[in-house]
Amino acid sequence: MRFKKAIGRALPYPLIENVRRWLYAGSRKCPVCQNSVRRFLDYGYGFDVLERLEVVGGRRREADVCPVCHSSARERLIWLWLSKNGEGFRFPHSIRIAHFAPEKGLSRRLSQAAPAGYTAYDLDPARYRHTANVQRADLSSLPMEDGSVDLLVCNHVLEHVPDVAQALGEITRVMADGATAILQVPIAMALGQAIELSPDSTAKEREEKLGQDDHLRLFDLGGYLETLKSAGLEVLQYSAFADDADAARAWQLDPAEILFVCTK
Repeated sequence: MRFKKAIGRALPYPLIENVRRWLYAGSRKCPVCQNSVRRFLDYGYGFDVLERLEVVGGRRREADVCPVCHSSARERLIWLWLSKNGEGFRFPHSIRIAHFAPEKGLSRRLSQAAPAGYTAYDLDPARYRHTANVQRADLSSLPMEDGSVDLLVCNHVLEHVPDVAQALGEITRVMADGATAILQVPIAMALGQAIELSPDSTAKEREEKLGQDDHLRLFDLGGYLETLKSAGLEVLQYSAFADDADAARAWQLDPAEILFVCTK
């Protein structure tokens, strides 16, 4: 596995992507990257705690991930809403977008939709190969000015941060009045109260109790909604299946996943 990763890092990324297009070429189109692929790949960890607590965004799913851009049902759900079911970007092209932990397919579509206003951020920019100019940013202390963001996409990051309230405070600070934030996290549907571990907890403890060794918490649905509202955000819970079941099935979305569309 290490040798395979080393080979992958040595090859130019466009070459790797072209090889994937050739290997997986087929008649099924990925709605995010628009590549035609033979099939989607299985995805997820399959840990017992994720299945037992019914963790949306964590359980193993068959035929879930595009083999070219690696977008899962999670990113397809976001792009479905942002593109109004694939009919065109929901926001004006002059919008200022901040995208945290930028997923490959989604970051490409967002940067194409608003090339002058898109910026990608991560705590460790060096780990990205698919997109250039990722800027370093810590959600606990963002480098942006107050009210400087119109659309903020932060997908499965808040479960990693030491202090959720502080991170949400920074998110709302940089959002302009009327701005939108998409703030997805793993939600444990069978959990009545969030589980939170100390940053000093071991990787084994986090894997056993949360289902991933770099997570610090598992959110329950009611608790997460209250957390968002306590940060001063209004929350729309968007269900693609309730909105357009045919589109949701065509895009192979997860019926259990709700999109948290937050406005300031």
